[in-house]
Amino acid sequence: MAVLNVISIIGLSIIAITIKRQYDHQNVENINKFNVNNKKFDYIVVGAGAAGAIVAYRLADETGSTVLLLEAGGSQNLYNDIPALQEIVENGVQNWKYPTNETQHIDAGRVFGGSSAINSMNYYRESPEYYRLWTEITGLSEWTFDKVLPYFLKSENNLDHKLVAENSGYHRTGGRVTVTSSESNAMMKQVMIEAEMLGHKKTFGDGREPMGAAVLQNTIDTNRSRVSTGTAFLENNCLKNLNILGNSLVTKIIFNNRKQAIGVEFSRYGKKYLVFANKEVILSVGSIGSSKLLMLSGVGPRDHLKQFGISVITDLNVGHYFVHSMGTNMIFDIINQSMVMAPTNTFKNVVDYYIRHTGPLGYNQSTIICFPELAYSRTYPDLSNGCVMARTGLLGNRTVLQFLAFLRRPKTIGHIELTSGNPFTAPIVKTCKLCHKSDIDNLVNVIKLALPIFTSDHMKQYIKINAIADCYPCNGNYFCDQYLRCIVQKNTKLLIPLGGCRMGVSPDNGAVVDKNFKVFGVHGLRVIDSSIIPVPCEQGNAISMMIGEYGAHTVIENK
Repeated sequence: MAVLNVISIIGLSIIAITIKRQYDHQNVENINKFNVNNKKFDYIVVGAGAAGAIVAYRLADETGSTVLLLEAGGSQNLYNDIPALQEIVENGVQNWKYPTNETQHIDAGRVFGGSSAINSMNYYRESPEYYRLWTEITGLSEWTFDKVLPYFLKSENNLDHKLVAENSGYHRTGGRVTVTSSESNAMMKQVMIEAEMLGHKKTFGDGREPMGAAVLQNTIDTNRSRVSTGTAFLENNCLKNLNILGNSLVTKIIFNNRKQAIGVEFSRYGKKYLVFANKEVILSVGSIGSSKLLMLSGVGPRDHLKQFGISVITDLNVGHYFVHSMGTNMIFDIINQSMVMAPTNTFKNVVDYYIRHTGPLGYNQSTIICFPELAYSRTYPDLSNGCVMARTGLLGNRTVLQFLAFLRRPKTIGHIELTSGNPFTAPIVKTCKLCHKSDIDNLVNVIKLALPIFTSDHMKQYIKINAIADCYPCNGNYFCDQYLRCIVQKNTKLLIPLGGCRMGVSPDNGAVVDKNFKVFGVHGLRVIDSSIIPVPCEQGNAISMMIGEYGAHTVIENK
């Protein structure tokens, strides 16, 4: 009887926790309901993603202005909370899954928090060299590492107190986005041990020392729940001047005859609404979404817009300079499954997660190893180009070691095009995933550099290669060039969409927005999201948050 009582109490506790979490998620829009009779706001922010949620909150909180935040998706749910369910969430309805001309889609979040609500939760800032390349490409001096660092710090609440104490100028507590370190499981510990045994320097997981091996930090709270910008900035806020509305697809930016953005048109459950901005309209719909909305509204390449009968307001290279990283996935079977706890929905795992804040459901950790042999260029020797990331995950009913060899800065540059003048039709992303021979060669080289870690005599007692279908080893050798090239060609996917509204000094250089995020050729319109980024990377979460903070500061300073 006593055991049953304890189980009942635990069960009721879990039910109470899940009801509270779900209430917080669903209550985002109820904190300050949108009034259909209220047509005017100081600012309209389109998109409540990694950057947009921050922009809207900061403008409302720090200026007292009235802000309307419109998001095409809905609220997060309990699946978003649980780190181990990331792949399930990413494959669900909260993902735009933008089509491409390749045999794959591109991921982007369609939910409060945007991609920060469906991604792998890694918190990685990139190296100072990355921002040096950024400034070189854009011609803008405002994007050096020293100048963007304060905007990383503003939102950061890093609970690794040892890391913060030893690096007080680079990390802090007190921000709204919680960042934590977690203990590696037994399998991942062996990966790090082997990497260090082979001479790979152990580094911080924040990007400052890009060459070496690091365990990445995550945007996961102490209760092992995902932290997105939706949970950090929108849930439980008490700002009465911040109006939030989900399931609202913005279909057009409204301009007056002086090329001033004065409002937007949006659709919600089949009804059309018009709302107006006293000051500015700000797009934070992500790389593909912001490009699409600008073009639908008459801001974009003249000839392309005319194909769909769209009146051109200003001729800009919107949708051009689309960049991304790419990665090749390999799988190693874990021989001894007792080394890792499968993140299955057992009673014990659920109790561990909700009550003890431990166990496999709350686990999501990646180890990243970057190689100096594959630096970006001789001019940028401290900018990593080839890396491998390892993490454990489910494949069917067993846990495996996932090995992602990725090329951070491939030579491919794509573009985003409309497929119709209909705002409910998805655009298409045109890229050329493996068109450059050097990209194929580099990915093969990344795998070759990483294989000694995963195929050593020490590791053979723990893992074995999982064969790739339709790729054939050479006389039993799974790691010959022929086999590796086959894997690259069959198992490489596009990662982290960036660009499309590149920042720069002038539209003559292909830029869409200036150093203050203002769209060239029009007034009262800014783009503050990952579409402004000129240099690809494979971890965009922290960088997008930084852009949100930087952009909000720029608007507040009236620059």
